[in-house]
Amino acid sequence: MNALRNKGTQLALLALGLAVSCTIVWFNQAQKVSIPENRTLFIAVWLSAAILAVVALIKKAGWLGRVAALPAILMGLFLPFTVSISEQILPPDAIQIGETIPSFSAPDDSGQIFDSARLRGNPVLIKFFRAHW
Repeated sequence: MNALRNKGTQLALLALGLAVSCTIVWFNQAQKVSIPENRTLFIAVWLSAAILAVVALIKKAGWLGRVAALPAILMGLFLPFTVSISEQILPPDAIQIGETIPSFSAPDDSGQIFDSARLRGNPVLIKFFRAHW
C-alpha cells in the first residue's frame, strides 16, 4: 500500500483513469456515430491526462505510477493527434439525402456480392462509417 501513498503514483493513476475514460466515451460515441463536431473537450482531457502523467513521473512516481503513466501519456498524445489530423470534410459532389446513389457492387457480410441495382424503387438508408481515422 506504500506505492499508493506516493503523490506521483496517485497522479499517474488519475491520468490513466482520465485517458481511459475519455477513450471509452470517444469510441462509444464513434460506434453510435455521434462524435460532436467540436472535439475540444476530448482533446483537452487527453492532453490533461498526458500532462498529469508527465508530472507524476517528475514527482518520482513509484513502480505502479510509472506503469500507469506510460499508457496515459501514449493515449493522451496519440489520440488528440489522430483526431486533429483527421478532419472529415464533405466533398462538394457528395450524394445528398433524396438523391439516387450511383450503381455499385460490393461483398456483403456473408461474402455474397451485393448489387445496388436491387434497391431501385425502394427508400433505403445506407451508412458508410470509417470510425474517424
